[in-house]
Amino acid sequence: MRICIYGAGASGGHFAVRLARAGHDVSVIARGPHLAAIRQNGLQLKSGHDVLSSVVAASDMPNALGPQDLVIVATKATALPTIAQNIAPLVGEDTLVLFPQNGMTWWYPVGLPARHPAPPVIPIFGLARPFLAAMRPDQVLGGIIYSANEVEAPGVIKNNSPAHNRLEIAAIDTVSADSREGGNPAQDSGSPHSRGRADAPERIAAIRNALAQAGILSPDPGDIRAAVWTKLVNNMSGSTIGLATRSTSDGAGKDVALSEIYRRLMREGLSIAAAHGYPLDLDPDRMLARLLNHKASILQDYEQRRPMEIAEIVLAPLAFARAAGLATPTLDTVAAIVTKLAKDRGLVSADVEVAL
Repeated sequence: MRICIYGAGASGGHFAVRLARAGHDVSVIARGPHLAAIRQNGLQLKSGHDVLSSVVAASDMPNALGPQDLVIVATKATALPTIAQNIAPLVGEDTLVLFPQNGMTWWYPVGLPARHPAPPVIPIFGLARPFLAAMRPDQVLGGIIYSANEVEAPGVIKNNSPAHNRLEIAAIDTVSADSREGGNPAQDSGSPHSRGRADAPERIAAIRNALAQAGILSPDPGDIRAAVWTKLVNNMSGSTIGLATRSTSDGAGKDVALSEIYRRLMREGLSIAAAHGYPLDLDPDRMLARLLNHKASILQDYEQRRPMEIAEIVLAPLAFARAAGLATPTLDTVAAIVTKLAKDRGLVSADVEVAL
């Protein structure tokens, strides 16, 4: 399979090494010292006691690589506006494009079943139009990453969850299903394309199989939007507490007061998801016990002064809560604190305060 990893940072670099070692034709889009190191020495992955290396084609120009079978957009959500303007050369008529970002994602309203409440207008949803100018909705896959990674040095990825690496993927296009159920396909957000592929389930199954053979679990998540809410509720709880306290995610389980804040955030997140049509079977105490001894990506970004996913992980669920008329006092408080931290370092854009 011809696979391009757009953004070979922490998670993307991890996937690139494993997929290349599994025999796939892997290329990466990277930049700066990381790109230079990959070109010179390849990519190295440290996972537990294993050190894995792979040589992959690397460029900072998508048009140098050409159309792919699969593109995995492995950047943070903050990089998506630039990618939307540059991804087209990688996308052919049969390319599938996987978006496994944290937080609320650009494709959520695309083909959203009409039986669900209309989502609020938030900045990331504006990316649907430029992305769908480059690909059809049936070419878009949603993805959820459960894997703790960091860039240890240029060209070197460290995986902090060697026994827990999972990438759930599924099609986002529900237009056909909506038509059968009397829904409204017009929620397709302006795509100029309409042709789908009858073999989409087989192609998705082949990607899951490729990931599994590469050592990355890839179970069928079922409803991909429910899976997005599951990860988002986790991130808006454990990750934001870790950011506010500058600690690893499991810090919330080691302090009585923080544990209670975590439970309150989880309960509010579950109420928000349910109000928008996605009731989730998550137990806050069970989730608290599963938190990893790992700095969440949002804290890594804060410490390294990189653009932060505050809008997608923190303010998006707050906007959904307000659209549903829900009171979320704990999320309101935590959102104000972490947004202030990000603003003070200039790590968020001017429009992130829409939900506050």
